[in-house]
Amino acid sequence: MMHQLPRSLEHLSGESLVSYLLRLGHRLDLSPLHLIRATDWIKHDASPHHVPGSLLLDLPKPQAEAFARLTGQTAREVSALTLAQWRDRYPPIAHSLPDQGRRMRPDAWLYIGSPRFCPSCLAGDGTRVQQLHGGPWLKLWHLPIIFACTEHRTYLDAECPHCGQPHDKQGPLVQRANDHTLHPAQCRWTVNAAAPRRKSSACAGRLDRLTDAGRDRPRPTADILRFQKFLRGRLKSPTRTTDASEYFTDLRLATALINSTWPHSRDLLDTDTAERIDANSRKVHDGPGGRRNQQVHDMPPRDPIVCGALLMAADRLLSRADLPELISDLTRAAFGSPSSRTPWAVLYDRHKSDCSERLRHVAEPVTRAFPRVNGRRGTPAPLRTGYQAEHIPAFLEPDWYQRYLASCAGSESKIVRRAAAVRLVQWARGGAYDDAAEFLGIGPVPTHLLTGRETRRSAWTRCDPLKLDSALRALATELQSRPPLVDYRRRRQALQEWVLSVAAWKALVEELPTILTGPRTLTGDRKRQDASVFIWTLVTRGEHLFAPRPLEAAQPTEIQQQWAARRNTTWFQFSRPDPLRHYADLRHVLTNYAQRLAWDIDTGAGKIVNISTPAITHSEHLRP
Repeated sequence: MMHQLPRSLEHLSGESLVSYLLRLGHRLDLSPLHLIRATDWIKHDASPHHVPGSLLLDLPKPQAEAFARLTGQTAREVSALTLAQWRDRYPPIAHSLPDQGRRMRPDAWLYIGSPRFCPSCLAGDGTRVQQLHGGPWLKLWHLPIIFACTEHRTYLDAECPHCGQPHDKQGPLVQRANDHTLHPAQCRWTVNAAAPRRKSSACAGRLDRLTDAGRDRPRPTADILRFQKFLRGRLKSPTRTTDASEYFTDLRLATALINSTWPHSRDLLDTDTAERIDANSRKVHDGPGGRRNQQVHDMPPRDPIVCGALLMAADRLLSRADLPELISDLTRAAFGSPSSRTPWAVLYDRHKSDCSERLRHVAEPVTRAFPRVNGRRGTPAPLRTGYQAEHIPAFLEPDWYQRYLASCAGSESKIVRRAAAVRLVQWARGGAYDDAAEFLGIGPVPTHLLTGRETRRSAWTRCDPLKLDSALRALATELQSRPPLVDYRRRRQALQEWVLSVAAWKALVEELPTILTGPRTLTGDRKRQDASVFIWTLVTRGEHLFAPRPLEAAQPTEIQQQWAARRNTTWFQFSRPDPLRHYADLRHVLTNYAQRLAWDIDTGAGKIVNISTPAITHSEHLRP
């Protein structure tokens, strides 16, 4: 490793690691690659034309300390040259970091090797050092959300005025990293790339001088400059880190919504902004891949004027009260397909764990994207519900359903009650939809209504996803304001493998009117199992489909099939509004028993003695 350099250079406020390498190399007549190799950041046998972009994002402590020794700085000063200070506030930085040895894949919302720039900033502040080695290339310029220089009240330049590069593409972290002849403010892009590498040359045009085209460009309005200052303010205190991170994800998704649904989103913008975005949209969609290339929908325009207008439009879009309806109308008009299959819905599903609670609130009922079971992106954070997941029964309380969801549930109340319970749990716990169903003990049955996995099914049942979601939000608000609530999870756990004991069942039968029990034997296992299921549904507020059936499971296969064949008929008698006299009286005594059992579980006042399954005998084939 090289010893400390005989001369060094103080870094400038806000400059990037690349900027410091260029300016220090210019002072010492050394190439940026020479300085990087002197610290062992890359191997000596590595390609001289490749400098890892990850160096800009963050420097591990050993690398920062090595460069600090080389340049006579502190490791903290060296780390300040990277984008690491914003990684928790600006998600694309964290998304771009190498993961488990894999090479870095730059996020579309980062300009790693092709930052925009302000010529006046590159010209320096007039001090001798900056006269000789130029002003700083700022770290902020690597972020697409920075499109204007508020100090010089001008838009940034997106490309070299002499060679026109970089042409909307990402370049290496340092162009021509082995070239020590260029001034830090000279364009390093290669202009004759087809020539042999040794014979190629850099553009070398000066970027720190205004051209005639630059002087004739529009100047940012006062509103644009205020918005730019607002965005910069989100990158630092006193804005909370989480608030900043969620805001920038929301802004990204709102920008993609406008981009991907253009020109249907044109009416949301003023005429001047719409014309600029329209020109950029034609350029993007007429290029390779066209509308099929989803990356273009999630890529900010490189043109800083268009970018600023689009970001400000996206910011305003986020504050609209009718955002759910807008998302639904725009995606339907633009793609003519179910919302969950549009490019924007796919993008939302990818970033929803990072966006704000408000955007999830308005977007999920519209996109109805079915979450993945595994992976961070399929597990959004819980909403601030105020209730706990254990307060939700697996089959929504009938009273809750009637007051909030019955009017907009269409023809399938069972599916809506089941799906609503799952969604309430998901809001409280976070995680994937299937995880919430598993929490409730619900098996793989159709629970897609509120997620719109099949839009045609939603239409068939005449369910409006937006109305259902609004009604469910109102129910969640009520649950938040009316504690204490029943711990249904505790009830489910207490009765996980529960069945009435023979003695308890015999005692219940003895409570029935004698005329009904006279010649009949009601102490058989099948009827005891059916009675246990009925009690379980009353206590846990679950569906009989998911009740434990330990007695049935212990029977021979043939008997199990016979019991299963009569299951729906028996349940119909238990649940019909006008059951036969025998079932009416039996339901009455079972309901009283269920109330006592629920009280014992909730209060812990009594021991649930029937948790373990007693000795099981084969069924007696009974008539109802």
